[in-house]
Parts: sequence; C-alpha cells; structure tokens
Amino acid sequence: MTTDERVGQSGTGPGEIAPDGSSVDLYVQVQPHGEDELVNAAIAHGSSILELGCGTGRITRPLVAFGHQVVAVDESAAMTAQITEAETVVSTIEDLRLDRRFDVVLMMSYLINVADDGARQRLLDTCAHHVKPDGVVLLQQQDREVFARNVVRESAQRRVEVADVQQLPDDMQSATMIYTVGDHTWSQSVLVKNLTEERLVAALHASGLALDGYLTPDRGWIRANLL
Repeated sequence: MTTDERVGQSGTGPGEIAPDGSSVDLYVQVQPHGEDELVNAAIAHGSSILELGCGTGRITRPLVAFGHQVVAVDESAAMTAQITEAETVVSTIEDLRLDRRFDVVLMMSYLINVADDGARQRLLDTCAHHVKPDGVVLLQQQDREVFARNVVRESAQRRVEVADVQQLPDDMQSATMIYTVGDHTWSQSVLVKNLTEERLVAALHASGLALDGYLTPDRGWIRANLL
C-alpha cells in the first residue's frame, strides 16, 4: 500500500502503486475515452504541450500522434517509464520549474480537485509558471455526481465499483474505487473537493490566471489564460 497525505489518497493491489495510489499495471491497460480528441480540437496544430500528471501516457501518445510536441510529467518513475513517444520528466507537479514555457499546459485527472487548498494553489502556480503569455491552460475537474452514491459499472473488460461514498463538509467527497480486471483487483481511496465557479475563479486569480470558459457543457473541462 502507498498513501499520499497531500491528497488523502491510498492504493492497494498487485504491481507498483504510485504515490497518489494509482496502479501502474492498471493504468497501462486504460485507453482514452475521447479526452485526447477534445484537447486536440481545442488547441492549434503542432502545439507544445506540458502534460502534468501524465501517468503511463494514456493521453500523451495520441497527442503526439496528432502532431503535438509533448513533455510528459509525473512523480512516478514507474509511470513515465511506460512512455517512449515523448520527453518525460519525473517530478511532483508542485516542485516542477522548467526553464521554458509552452503553448498549452494540460492538467487532467481531476488534480485541481485536491482536497487541500494550499496544494491546489501550488498546482495552479506551476501551470501559470509554464504557460506562454498567449498560451492556454486546460484543466479537467471532477463531476460531483461521480461520488454521489455507491455504484457498480461492468463491461466485458473490467468491473469498476465506487464504494464507501461519503459526503463531507466544505463540499468534499470521499470514496473507494475498486477495479477488477480478470483475476486482479486494485483499490484506490480518494478524497476530492468540488469547486464552485466562484472558488475556481478565486484560485485561478491567486495564481495569475483567468477563467476563459469551458470546453464542455458540463463544465468538466476548464480553459484559462494568464492575467
């Protein structure tokens, strides 16, 4: 088991577990669900992209295939070791300070919904530090309905259970995600804080960023620019 006290997450299961509780073996098997196409449609062809929290490269690879130049960042060396198609950097997002800026800074996987407000601010500081003056920051935020109740979703490939759901003060939610693929099972405990638009705007502004709109009607994808 590994536990990341910064975000209140832990994970169990076979193979290496990243500091945030994610299983390397599990994430190698996960395919894009349209996120790559959404991002590609929102940016210029041949953009330079800093992908924060790249994991095993699920979105890195298709973005490179679309013709973008991607630098993929993750704190887990075991995760980035799976990526051969792009430049990789092993670092926590909060500590990352590269001596270059990018057309696009991409931070997916609901990292903006970290429960700790200070940690969120440091993540956004990194985004602002690395985006070009005329560039864009793209962020994916959590849909509160995902952790509204316990639920099981099954397909031919895997079983996903959302269990132990709790609604907590300050619009926080906790749950345990249980993934089963074949004979292997992994669990990941998560704690997220949902953001009102007012809270989102305030956090962006504190890092020198401004909300520029949303990529999707459900507001799950945020577009921001430097102030």
